[in-house]
Amino acid sequence: MKIYKCILSGDEVLCDNDRTLEVMNDVVFVVKGKYISIGGEDYGISTNVDEDAGEGATADGMDDGQAKVVDIVHFNRLAETMYDKKSYTAYVKGYMKKLIENLEKTDPSLVDTFKQGAQAFIKKVLSEFDEYQFFTGESMDPEGITVLAKWDGEDAYFYYFKDGLKGEKV
Repeated sequence: MKIYKCILSGDEVLCDNDRTLEVMNDVVFVVKGKYISIGGEDYGISTNVDEDAGEGATADGMDDGQAKVVDIVHFNRLAETMYDKKSYTAYVKGYMKKLIENLEKTDPSLVDTFKQGAQAFIKKVLSEFDEYQFFTGESMDPEGITVLAKWDGEDAYFYYFKDGLKGEKV
């Protein structure tokens, strides 16, 4: 299993446990999220209803406190953030510049592929801008990665610039 951290903020933003990381345009990981239920643990309290029946206790009407959340958001502690098209464009230009600088130091042979793939992906995002949600890592560092999510019916697909992540085996 690998945990992926943002190379700029150090935030854990993705884990590849039991999921496939597809690659789009040679530069973007695409990961399908799924709904999970959290909360609602009663720690055996509801099993004591019979013992407390003499005091008027019933199992009916108990609030189970469950919430449905998307696993990727919950387990990686992603925080939703907001952008309008103009502010996202400004952010992504600065972010791309930092990733290119990092690639020039670590693997210059990937710079051209990254530029082409990133431009194609960003063009697609901007053309469908209102269909995306935006998330940051736990620290909410404005310099770090912004994870994009797009819904297709009940399925959420999350998009990460792979060169903005560092994978660590655990």
